[in-house]
Amino acid sequence: MKFIYTIILLLCTLFAKTQIIDSLLLDELNDCSDDEKIEVVVVMKAQYDRDVLNRRANTFSMRAERRDFVVKELKAFAKESQEGLVRLLNIFSVDMHNSISLFFANALCFSATKDVIKMISGRDDIKIIGLNKKSHLVPEISSESREITPNLSQVHAEEVWAQGYTGAGVIVAVVDSGVNYNHEDLADHLWDGGDTFPYHGYDIVNNDYDPMDDKGHG
Repeated sequence: MKFIYTIILLLCTLFAKTQIIDSLLLDELNDCSDDEKIEVVVVMKAQYDRDVLNRRANTFSMRAERRDFVVKELKAFAKESQEGLVRLLNIFSVDMHNSISLFFANALCFSATKDVIKMISGRDDIKIIGLNKKSHLVPEISSESREITPNLSQVHAEEVWAQGYTGAGVIVAVVDSGVNYNHEDLADHLWDGGDTFPYHGYDIVNNDYDPMDDKGHG
């Protein structure tokens, strides 16, 4: 009976650890070699109580002050809760120079081997470990076909156009990583910014007058 109980306990422990590793990452771990580096996102269990954060932030009258307070608090919270994990990763020679702390969600992005990933999955301060991988959710559409892309069909854009709502005369602002203003669907529909905005907008990240998307998704 004790032997059976031990086996059940062991299986439960293994199952619990498996749940910490995302299914996509599990597939990647099974396919990669022992020395291959995998990009992962580790989300910590500890999360700042947002109600408390809002109450504390609202003591500041200026919006900029509230923002600075929230950023500072979340960064400090993330740094403290990730400290043990970072220390362990350094012991196992994980290169943390290119790691990224997603302080808003208390998550950490880095690259590591499968052995390191499996080892840290046993920590009780980690909520989930996921695969950090770029994916194209919208398929490439041939410019020759000029068909309606799936995302426009999903929001029933054609039905709206049929009712006469074409968007003519409406200026739409893009708040994102930029926009490809040379794209054939946009080139002749852009706001004329005159000499001040020769490329139809302003890049608030790079602080210049060229809002061309440099992240590949605009």
